Amino acid sequence: MKKIRIGILGCAEIAKRYAIPAFEELLNVEVVAIASRSKKKADAYAREHGLEAESYESLIARGDIDVIYSPLPVGLQEEWALKAAQAGKHVICEKSITYSLVSAHRMVEACKKANVALYENFVPEFHPQHAKILSLIQEGYIGTPRVWNGAFAFPPFKADNIRNNPELKGGAINDCGCYTAFMARKIMQAEPVAVTCRVSFGSSDVDIAGSALFEFKNGEALMSFGFDHLYKNTYSVWGSKGILETNRAFAIPPTMAPPVVHVTNSGKEEKRMDIDVPAVNQFVLSFDYFCKAVADNDSTKFQNMYDRIIAQATVLEAMRTSAREGRRVAL
Repeated sequence: MKKIRIGILGCAEIAKRYAIPAFEELLNVEVVAIASRSKKKADAYAREHGLEAESYESLIARGDIDVIYSPLPVGLQEEWALKAAQAGKHVICEKSITYSLVSAHRMVEACKKANVALYENFVPEFHPQHAKILSLIQEGYIGTPRVWNGAFAFPPFKADNIRNNPELKGGAINDCGCYTAFMARKIMQAEPVAVTCRVSFGSSDVDIAGSALFEFKNGEALMSFGFDHLYKNTYSVWGSKGILETNRAFAIPPTMAPPVVHVTNSGKEEKRMDIDVPAVNQFVLSFDYFCKAVADNDSTKFQNMYDRIIAQATVLEAMRTSAREGRRVAL
């Protein structure tokens, strides 16, 4: 099988710590080059990882690159994804893929026109703990699921961090609220019919904390997110007969086996049972899914990727609108 050749667009820490090692675990994938606006930085990263150094423009122009992996700030993703699509490159964007629903539609339409894949890299999608939780729900462990409750938040970043830059579309909704929105929809197996969201702002004029209520036809989701908090990375599903909990839900080290806990309560006695889940590298699983779709030129999977991007962007747009206008947004 022809190897899928990857170009890394930007020297973000996530590329160094997670993406490059994950790509290197895949047999039919080869990371070829890395780009930076700074030649010195590109050269240093390239030497460290045995890659070729490029500028953004020269990386996209290369004829031997099949896929552009972009860990750029949210506010830059659209510009470079469109340029990559115009050059016939498939694109993986780290979440959030962009800053508005209108932008998401532009990106999807450009990639459809170019017949290339566009993928928003929500790696928790592939961790087996979530599939396990869904199977336990289907098997009746908690009865009818009523409430999804989740939180993803961490302590403040340095003032010059890109998450604090309004021009780069930083902020808590785009950075960590997106995870809670994604996972609530996955576990409740539905799209919300209405969204209510509030946020608070820091000195840099970006949202640094927030909470949201998603109303589903049969149930609801309550979520909190931000980067002005004690670290928390959890969710639970509360049903008519029990609760399922995970205490490490979104960012999960490859060596960690996060337990799923099944909780029941008779009113007199609470029982808790740990359910084992294997440790996996969720970046490897996510990239493997994408690269196989590219290798097979699987148009059905490409369409599924497009649809998922628009569904996620629709919900995040409702959160932003609700927070900005102080109202419940029906979908």
